[in-house]
Amino acid sequence: MRMEIKQVLPCLADASKIRVKASLGEDISEILPYLNSVIRSAIYNPNIPSLTFKKNGVMITLSPREADLAKVSDEEQAREILSWIEGMVEWCYKNRAEIEPCFERRQRLNPLDVYKLLPGTNCGKCGEATCLAFSVKLCLEERNVMQCPELFTGRYAGKRDALLKLLSSAGYMVPSAFLEGDEA
Repeated sequence: MRMEIKQVLPCLADASKIRVKASLGEDISEILPYLNSVIRSAIYNPNIPSLTFKKNGVMITLSPREADLAKVSDEEQAREILSWIEGMVEWCYKNRAEIEPCFERRQRLNPLDVYKLLPGTNCGKCGEATCLAFSVKLCLEERNVMQCPELFTGRYAGKRDALLKLLSSAGYMVPSAFLEGDEA
C-alpha cells in the first residue's frame, strides 16, 4: 500500500496546525476491525466504515480508501504518521489469523462520568484549575490519569479503581499495576 497526501488545509481546531487528506491507494475495509483490536483507544464505526483515534496528539480517521489527519504540526509529521499507519495496516494484514477482529464500537468517555470519579478537590496539582477541566482533557487524551496525584492517595482508592476500570474498558492506557488481573 502506498499512501499519498492529496490535500493540506488549515486546521479548524488549531490555527497553528494543519489538516491532511491522504489517499490510501487501496481499500482497507477488511482490516479496520483488526486495527480496532490493536489500537485500543480507537472508535470503530462499522456503518461507514471508519476508525478514529489519536496518535501523538493528531486526530486520525481512517475510512476504506482515505486517511484524514487533524491537528498535525507539519507535512513531515503527517508523512511519519501515514508511514506508521501503512505499517500497522500491513502488520494487521499479515497477522490477521492471530488477531481477533473487533466489530464493536467503543464509546467515547463522557467527561461528567469521569469527573464523578475524580477527587473533586480542585487542588490544581494536575495542572488544571478544576477537576472538571481535568476530566475533559482526560477524555480528549490530552492528560493522563497519572497526573492526578490526589486520586492515588488511599483516601480515593474506591474512586480510583472505578475510574481506572472505566478508562481501561474504553481503551485508554492504564498502568497494568493498577488493574487486578486485567491488561492495560
